[in-house]
Amino acid sequence: MNTVLMLTLVILVGASAAGCAMTAAFVYLRPGDDHVRAERLARRWLVATAVLGVTALCLRFGWLLLS
Repeated sequence: MNTVLMLTLVILVGASAAGCAMTAAFVYLRPGDDHVRAERLARRWLVATAVLGVTALCLRFGWLLLS
C-alpha cells in the first residue's frame, strides 16, 4: 500500500512538473505583441516547474530511504 501511494505521488508530481514546463514553453513561444508580459508569465511557470521537480526528487529519495 505504501509503495503504491509513493509511486502515485512521484508520478503525479513529475507529470505536473512536465506540464508546467510545457506551459512555460507555450507561453514564451506564443506569438503576440506583449513579449515582456510573456517572459514574466513563462518565468512563473518555470519557477513552478523547478519547485515541482525538486519535490519529485525529494519524494523519490525519501521513498528510497523509507524502503
